[in-house]
Amino acid sequence: MKYEKYLSLIRSLDDYSKQNRSAYQSKVFLLIALGYAYFIGLILLLIVPIGFVAVGLFAAPYEMGRLFLQLGKIIWVIVPGLAVYFGFIGSAVKAIMSRPEVPTGAPIARNDAPELFDFIDTTCRELKAKRPKTVLVTDEFNAAVATMPRFGIFGTRVYLLLGLPLMKALSPDQFKAVLAHEIGHISGKHGSFAKWAYQMREAWGRLIESQELNDSKMAALYKNFVEWFFPYFSAYSFVLMREHERDADRDAAKIIGARPLGEALLLLQTRTAALSDNFWSAVHHENLSADVPTKHLFTRMLSSLGFVDQEKDRTTITKALAVPTDYSDSHPSLAERLKLIGYIKEGDIPTVPEIASTTAADTFLGADVASLSRQFDAKWDEQLASDWEGRRRYFNKSDKRVAELNEKDAKEGLTAEEILEIAARIAEKDGLEAALPFVERAVSEFPDHANAHYNLGGVRLGLDDERGIADLERAAELDQTFKLAVNDAIFGYLRSKGRFEEAKTYAASVENEQENIEKANRERQAVFPEDKFEVHTLPSELLAQVPQKLAGLDEITAIYAVRKVVKYFPEIPFHVIFIALRKKSKFKNKNDLEAGEVVSIVADRLGFLEVGYFQALVAEFGDYERFLAKIEGAKVFEQKAAS
Repeated sequence: MKYEKYLSLIRSLDDYSKQNRSAYQSKVFLLIALGYAYFIGLILLLIVPIGFVAVGLFAAPYEMGRLFLQLGKIIWVIVPGLAVYFGFIGSAVKAIMSRPEVPTGAPIARNDAPELFDFIDTTCRELKAKRPKTVLVTDEFNAAVATMPRFGIFGTRVYLLLGLPLMKALSPDQFKAVLAHEIGHISGKHGSFAKWAYQMREAWGRLIESQELNDSKMAALYKNFVEWFFPYFSAYSFVLMREHERDADRDAAKIIGARPLGEALLLLQTRTAALSDNFWSAVHHENLSADVPTKHLFTRMLSSLGFVDQEKDRTTITKALAVPTDYSDSHPSLAERLKLIGYIKEGDIPTVPEIASTTAADTFLGADVASLSRQFDAKWDEQLASDWEGRRRYFNKSDKRVAELNEKDAKEGLTAEEILEIAARIAEKDGLEAALPFVERAVSEFPDHANAHYNLGGVRLGLDDERGIADLERAAELDQTFKLAVNDAIFGYLRSKGRFEEAKTYAASVENEQENIEKANRERQAVFPEDKFEVHTLPSELLAQVPQKLAGLDEITAIYAVRKVVKYFPEIPFHVIFIALRKKSKFKNKNDLEAGEVVSIVADRLGFLEVGYFQALVAEFGDYERFLAKIEGAKVFEQKAAS
């Protein structure tokens, strides 16, 4: 489904859901049922022939025996077919019956946190929610509920995941508001929507992935359905999931109050940004220069949550409030959420919440915070130690390469590619802002270099500088092969700014380009006698290596190199190598390799050439050599057949 149509569908569904929520929700559940029905129907459809065979063996064993004897004559066809058939059934059954991975964390019991469990019980009763079976404390800056099946797709087991860093960043009431929001997702009004929708998506995903690993031999059974169903299901379920997010916010504000929830949402923004911009950046540079990897990383991270830069936090909040609700995230925007619960009014910029003097972690977990921190420290330190030496070696090597290029620059200057290489290495180590002067230099010194403009555009947009749009468009003007990546980057940037109408143009360009690429790929999958060919553009110095590379292949009499005339992206040559073979019979050259084997060997030996297809001059191409001989420069290799 094209972006503009998808956007229009979501907007219309949003209006419809507000007018008749129950009817809309029923349609979503019918779509979920359809997804399951088609999946299970596939399995049943394929099992039916097995039933017929079983009945036949029981009712007419003699006739079935004769049939099996007849089929045995083409056993080389039957066995691979049966392997694919039973493999698909097995994959489908496994896909729908596989249990998702159980969440991990440190389990806590009522005795460990009685006040916390009392609040969970009270909130579950008030919202008519299924009480979580297991409560886990995790090392993530997040809180969540996970609804798992007990067997296959059946049954419900609820896990409540409480991130210790989040608990350390919020006050008890602020954390209760977050907790009430999460419990709202398993409330009676939401039913089991998320569970059924998630499991249905996962089952289809596992099946499709298994088939892609096996060359999608049975894809025709579901391809058209999947291409039609999932865009519509995504749009319908998206609107309902967003309504569920709003419901959960309303529930949390009703139970705890708008102020604690609003403050929690703001602190989620500011603390996440502070961790990314300050803590993790500092750890990155520390580990590049230290002789040993950082220790007690988790505890240090928890401590960093208490350091506040009011000015930076205010900037973070202002930027976050400017981001509109997007159609790629089921969560409404921060501004919409705060207005929905009455925390702010239109145009308000809220003050930065103070860091709690008593945190939710200390209140609810008490002395267990220290033991949990040690547990997560050990986990993080082990992970860091396993990555540290490799990362350090990589960046040391990168620094040496930058030094080499700087030395060369002082003597003779650099190419555009070398300047961009420095920029990429600097960006990896010190970020986009440090790399910006280098990509600007590349564009200044090489104004017609498409990749330089593309990199400058990407860096500028990454730094929220809209001038990057013009840089990217210039890259596409200079080189059409950048068109897809350019339009996709600009589309993503405009969409992140809520400029959906402007984004439509670029989305359409991306979709058209993707369609053309698909058509070009199909056009280049094979060659046919009715295709047209023209003079090749392969480098003569590479073609000069062909005789040496094909030494010993006496089956070959000649090699022809041509360029297929293509409709899509004709500026990108699609070269074809045709292989002429000497005659083979029972009495002459009987030990020669088969045509397919020769093609495989030639393709391997001539892999250094930019050739898209190799074809032996046999079967429908048996008389094609006379046409190839008319194309100037087509014959690039010839050897006389041994007498």
